[in-house]
Amino acid sequence: MGGLKRGGLETFVMNMYRSIDRNEIQFDFLLAQVAGGDYEEEAKSFGANIYHLPARHKGYKAYHKALDDFFREHHDYIAIHEHISSLTSIDPAYYAKKYGIPVRIFHSHSSSIQKSLRLHWVHTILHYINKAKVHTYATHYLGCSDKALDWLYKYTGVRSKAMMVNNGIDCEQYTFNKTIRAEVRQEFGIGADDFVIGHVGRFIPLKNQDFLVDILAELHKTMPSTKLLLVGEGDTMQEVKTKVELAGLKDAVIFTGIRSDVVRLMQAMDTFVMPSWFEGLPVSLVEAQAAGLPVVASDTISHDSNITGTILFKSINEPAANWAKCVEEWKEKWGRPDNIEQIKKAGFDSKSTVKQLVEIYNGNV
Repeated sequence: MGGLKRGGLETFVMNMYRSIDRNEIQFDFLLAQVAGGDYEEEAKSFGANIYHLPARHKGYKAYHKALDDFFREHHDYIAIHEHISSLTSIDPAYYAKKYGIPVRIFHSHSSSIQKSLRLHWVHTILHYINKAKVHTYATHYLGCSDKALDWLYKYTGVRSKAMMVNNGIDCEQYTFNKTIRAEVRQEFGIGADDFVIGHVGRFIPLKNQDFLVDILAELHKTMPSTKLLLVGEGDTMQEVKTKVELAGLKDAVIFTGIRSDVVRLMQAMDTFVMPSWFEGLPVSLVEAQAAGLPVVASDTISHDSNITGTILFKSINEPAANWAKCVEEWKEKWGRPDNIEQIKKAGFDSKSTVKQLVEIYNGNV
């Protein structure tokens, strides 16, 4: 993993870590970023050892030497589970195989490479070159959606062996609670009758949060009490803040920053909007449906995410006015449905996902 900052991939891993029987399976973390991730202290409290690799882009030889040294010393793991968005770097699995770790897992969490990524074209070339190595390095091929599976494993010869692993959550936490809703709204100065659009995600170009400001501006023409609640931080947050100010919507947009209580914040929302350019299967969409929020999302996101039928997919190329109209109408249609049991039955409860992973870690699948 890159690190333990609070993002969708990292949240999925921590959901599994919280739910797994740690007397049977224990996690350690080998991270490609410096220390200080949001989840590091929690992981340590569960008994995890956390190791940090030198940055690959700062020294290729040092990076590979660190990997070789690590797996030479720590060759007694039963499994290595690589959570990746592309095949740009699959070196840990190579060294895990070299030193005899029996279960080596690739787990796809995306469906493309960010075009805004530095040297995007280099990453893309490496991704396709490394497809030839997938069947050699890994023993198990996982992904969060069909799109994510195709992205990593199509044209590798192992696509038919690849397995879907649902982004499971602790469903019961998301049961609607009027008291918590009122508390959160009071905390942020949101009126009881205000209409709140919610969004949870790292501020990066692919999440496309600036389009949410356009949608809000359209809604304000007919629903001036609409608020936008944005949870997260990241590189593009200041750009979005500037756009909000220029649009005269400063009093209608709430930037919460990184929060550990997303479950609580979702209680204050009325609908959830995700206009990403692409995704695998975002944990936040599972969470939003569990919280009973009608969702409007871009049609580039895997339709496997529509667990409850309460997600409306829209083209990201449609104007903000169309999205605004759909946000309003979709909320009117669904209200606040209780989706918990439906999500559990679909296998998106963390207990179901953990059970599947334990079988894989133990080499039974």
